[in-house]
Amino acid sequence: MRLGNAGYIHFFAKNALKFVPMFGVYWHQHGLIFVRKGMKDKEGIRKQIRDKRINNIPMMMTLFPEGTRFNPERVDVIEKSHAYARSVGLSEFKHVLTPRIAGANMFVEELGDHLKKIYDVTIVYESIKGDMIRPDALEFLDLVRTVHFHIRERDLKHVQNEEGWLFESFREKDALIEGFEETKSFPDAADGYEHIYTVSIVMLSWYTMTA
Repeated sequence: MRLGNAGYIHFFAKNALKFVPMFGVYWHQHGLIFVRKGMKDKEGIRKQIRDKRINNIPMMMTLFPEGTRFNPERVDVIEKSHAYARSVGLSEFKHVLTPRIAGANMFVEELGDHLKKIYDVTIVYESIKGDMIRPDALEFLDLVRTVHFHIRERDLKHVQNEEGWLFESFREKDALIEGFEETKSFPDAADGYEHIYTVSIVMLSWYTMTA
């Protein structure tokens, strides 16, 4: 926001959202890329990305490759994630779901030289009791005291030449969260491509103030 780029933030979103009255049209006009479950409309998605590149539209595209949040109570979702990992020859993750790589790789491939940077963000929520939690929207308002961000800039050449780069990223995320559970913090930044931020949340009625 300090750089004036808030208006350039775009998202991959579930296809059903485009049918929400008024908002669906608004989101489409503001650059959301709607995706059907299972990436069933790949050519349509490619065209949406390609149009942004051809028209040289500035954007900060936000991806959530897990598709849904990790919830220890959703055993069915976790098992499905583990089954997918086994199907592609990966070890199972403990703290994250196995990412679906098709959308991310399609985005990298279609943008080509238009893609300038990739920031890999890992977020951990600390409760008012000091333990790590995975809140839903209401729990975030009621239970979260601190939000911890680990941000790493990914090497574009490696991303563009290695199809499994996203799996490598999530293996690192899994280790970061594992370490956070033990130490209550992320490790210090290793180099200029890595950044650590902590945001304290102060709740007053339904308003959020950050420091």
